[in-house]
Amino acid sequence: MSRLHATHGPQAAIRDQHGAQVLLRGVNVNQLGEYFQADPSLPPTVPLTKDDFHDIAKLGFNSVRLIVSWSRLEPTPGAYNTAYVGQVRQAVRWAAAYDLYVVLDMHQDAYGVAVDTPQNVTCPDGTTPNNGWDGAPAWATITDGASTCRPGERELAPAVTHAWQHFWDNTDGIQTHLVDTWGRLAHDFAKARNVAGFDLLNEPGFGLDASANGTTDLGAFYARAIDAIRAGETAGGGFHHVVFWEPSVLWSALGSNPVPAPGFTTDKNLVFSPHIYAESLSSNSIPGGFASAHKVARQHGVTVWGGEWGFWPEHPVDASRQIGRYAAAEDAARYGGAWWDWKQACGDPHVNQPGGQPSAVSGSLNRFTCPDQVMSAPDPAFADVLSRPAPRAVPGTITRLTSDGRTGRLVLAGRDTSDAGRCALRVFVPKRFADQPVLVTGIDHVRRSRELGNVVLRGCVADRFELRIG
Repeated sequence: MSRLHATHGPQAAIRDQHGAQVLLRGVNVNQLGEYFQADPSLPPTVPLTKDDFHDIAKLGFNSVRLIVSWSRLEPTPGAYNTAYVGQVRQAVRWAAAYDLYVVLDMHQDAYGVAVDTPQNVTCPDGTTPNNGWDGAPAWATITDGASTCRPGERELAPAVTHAWQHFWDNTDGIQTHLVDTWGRLAHDFAKARNVAGFDLLNEPGFGLDASANGTTDLGAFYARAIDAIRAGETAGGGFHHVVFWEPSVLWSALGSNPVPAPGFTTDKNLVFSPHIYAESLSSNSIPGGFASAHKVARQHGVTVWGGEWGFWPEHPVDASRQIGRYAAAEDAARYGGAWWDWKQACGDPHVNQPGGQPSAVSGSLNRFTCPDQVMSAPDPAFADVLSRPAPRAVPGTITRLTSDGRTGRLVLAGRDTSDAGRCALRVFVPKRFADQPVLVTGIDHVRRSRELGNVVLRGCVADRFELRIG
């Protein structure tokens, strides 16, 4: 597989080593994460197998955002869990077998596993017990004895905000531990060509000073982590992978500030990776969510990759409309992204709230009825849009993209003024649209190949070109 990098400036994009623009369209995989287990009879994850990657590729995705947990990587201070890294390495190899890129995501929710409300604690009026979640190990969770009861969202529990403040303050060197862990992980995957890059920290939380935590404090941590990653890659004899950086969790909730200011690092191999949960977890509109992401990216001179997005309304008809509008906005912006998520077990904290009573259905692409955990295939209302025709690699720059997963119609236009890599065009067409007519302008040597029953179109482009399906 071609290794990837990010370009910087007005034409910022993710590109392969031939210079072709690459859209990473994928799905989150949380099956290697360590989550708090509220019910001993309900595991919080389901096992990850090679078949998962086969099925992901068969749907037409070309990437996965693979969750890894700091609590498993460093179970005790200074330790490095090579057995767990071996599981991650195996997953990366499985992904490579199906030409899937992997973004390694240092995942957390509500700081870590050790912020749960003990069963013998009665929360005051106006508050509710908090789940334990995922991310930081217990030894790196300093709460000052603050209450774990939450007056609303999980991030508002005092124990969570105190833990985050100690992380930003680097109390007892806990932030340094995560920085060092990133250096070790980057060393181990320094040569992995199908590792698209490293997502520094999922939805960073806030402590006692949300403004500083989400701007200067977050930028300083990112700079340290990037330096450690680059040192690890160099020591590992590899190459510099893309670094995906996220805004504060408050941005994900509100679709706006805070974010680190431009210049928090001199590294240019960067991609802004917000979670555009517009009209889903956020009240922001879909156009507003994309406009906010574009504004930050333009200020930083980078492109955008939506690390998480998804819809879980009670009425599937509404969900179908929303996902279609989101997909249209994603295509218009020429961005990639990753759906949340692939398989969410009945014991996952998102599904199983305090008290151990899970929701009736888990909210993942492969849905489980709970608590018996019987899986059903992806709903076509979601899967048809997610597996729509899509460019995978485009020489030069994409100037127009529209795609419809229900009709199979695709319009792809671009321009290429370079002399190299003109034959790198690759376009995915789902099996159900394999017989649709293909019309090209400025593209020759068009050929088809079969991949898991689907079709991939290849060709060589002129200075300006267009491809239409349907």
